[in-house]
Amino acid sequence: MAVINWGVDFYTGLHEVDCQHQKLFALVNRLSAVPGDDPVALDEAFRELSDYAKEHFTLEERMMEEAGIDAEHFSYHKNAHALFIRKLTELWEARNDASANTTEKMLGFLTTWILQHILHTDRRMALEVHDKLGTNAPHNMFTHF
Repeated sequence: MAVINWGVDFYTGLHEVDCQHQKLFALVNRLSAVPGDDPVALDEAFRELSDYAKEHFTLEERMMEEAGIDAEHFSYHKNAHALFIRKLTELWEARNDASANTTEKMLGFLTTWILQHILHTDRRMALEVHDKLGTNAPHNMFTHF
């Protein structure tokens, strides 16, 4: 069963970003489906998710830089990405601590952070990128920013 589901609310109108977000959702769901007693598969799923998140963050940061978005927003967004990677790494490194139900904590962190980040930070970034590029945001759901 999926722990995180892609939907129209997460749409930014930036094709490459949206495609990568969908893959991130799939990778989180893949991680959640790995049996806890299969450390090799768990490690593989985690590594794929972690590597892909870094690739995705590089894309977003390049897009923001190329579009020339507000320096304060760019700095905030980039810092959020760095904090995500740091927290994800901390949770993963704690996986051998028997008292720590790490996979559950990691999935809770992933789902909460990704949903909030896309709904707020990425959609704001998308609105600014659309504005700088002279393109239209896909819908008026961004108007509250």
